[in-house]
Amino acid sequence: MTSSLYTYTVPTYLKGLETLTHILKKAEEYAKEKDIPLSDFVNARLYEDMRPLSFQVQCVSNTAKNSVSRLAGTDNVPMEDNETTFEEFYARINKTIEVIKAVDPKLFEGREQKEFHVKFGSYESDFTGESYANRFGLPNFFFHLNIAYAILRSKGVPIGKFDYLKYFNA
Repeated sequence: MTSSLYTYTVPTYLKGLETLTHILKKAEEYAKEKDIPLSDFVNARLYEDMRPLSFQVQCVSNTAKNSVSRLAGTDNVPMEDNETTFEEFYARINKTIEVIKAVDPKLFEGREQKEFHVKFGSYESDFTGESYANRFGLPNFFFHLNIAYAILRSKGVPIGKFDYLKYFNA
């Protein structure tokens, strides 16, 4: 039997990564149609003190793969955060999908109440597998996916709610 922890996290991360690929492809089409350099999107921010699209793509990837490794109890697969082109974005997303799909669903079994400590910069917290997924992993994943969407939308990319939701409902 597959763990509920696996069931509500891994497919969600995979669908979110598909969504990210989809909205990036729409941005690429729009840039070509309007003769806009893709670097304008790569470095775009919602506001000057916010991080650019490249950071959002990296965070979507990192949150997905790191959450899965934490929840399954496996080693994290490090990736450099150095992508500066859409081709590199797609390669990173595909590598993240590959890493996530390689994790055996059975490793999630019984880990809902497994306790662990997480530290990100100055932020620290103790979690169980279930509380981590619900209170940090999934919310952080959606935050960065939404910011990526919002950056592209703010640049005029014709994406809408259906573009965001369609892979979650597939």
